[in-house]
Amino acid sequence: MSFVHLHTHSEFSFNSGVACPKALVQRAKEMGMGAVALTDTNRMSGLILFYNECKKQKIKPILGVELTPRESVSQNVVLLARNADGYKDLCQIISERNLDPAFTFSQLFRQRWENLFFLTNYPDTLAKIVNGPNHCNLYAELINTSDSSARRSKEIERLARLYKIPLVASNDAYFLDPNDWDCHKLLRAIDLNATLTRLADTEIAPKWGFFRGQKDMKRAFQGCQSAIKNTQKIADGCNIQLDLGKWIMPKVEVPGMLHQTITSEG
Repeated sequence: MSFVHLHTHSEFSFNSGVACPKALVQRAKEMGMGAVALTDTNRMSGLILFYNECKKQKIKPILGVELTPRESVSQNVVLLARNADGYKDLCQIISERNLDPAFTFSQLFRQRWENLFFLTNYPDTLAKIVNGPNHCNLYAELINTSDSSARRSKEIERLARLYKIPLVASNDAYFLDPNDWDCHKLLRAIDLNATLTRLADTEIAPKWGFFRGQKDMKRAFQGCQSAIKNTQKIADGCNIQLDLGKWIMPKVEVPGMLHQTITSEG
């Protein structure tokens, strides 16, 4: 039984993530992992770099995003593309989230997204998805990096059993090594225009929010091995082959009269 990281951040989670996509993939390779996901916050900027490096290192790439609603960044849901159509769905969702002032989670969850997996560690968000058309692709995310995440995960686990939603373990990793926490903290201070001493615990990732190894993660969730097993199940269900390196030209519809004029004149 293998553990797969399904919730990780790179430097493209601006002023939060520390590692570049290449370093993230290389660390997964060093740890003997056969698959890994990248899920930057409200951004897909690093996914192609990540995808290409995974192919180079012969690791299965899982393309995703950590999405927050515009009205409250204290909640999030992880979206993972199951296939190339799912990747297109991610592009659409991220564009709407970042460009449409009226974007809400309620709006998103009312639509069926059959090519995406949904993971969340937030009870309110879980309840919204359960009552919508995407409950069959929903997983209750367990995170054990701090006292607050552990308490929230206990509530998530209770709701998951109530709604019969499968559990999945993650570490919501923002950096590769424990020593990188200081760098992450500095980035958060820059982002919030605050001093290091004024940062609240809720504004930074816990010290345990690093890219932990398989044995470490299995020990952390030894009382819930199904959550570890489901990381591999989700990874097995994500199969993306992107057609890169080709021009994509827009299709322009020319009105009939204009087309005739152009033809007759030259």
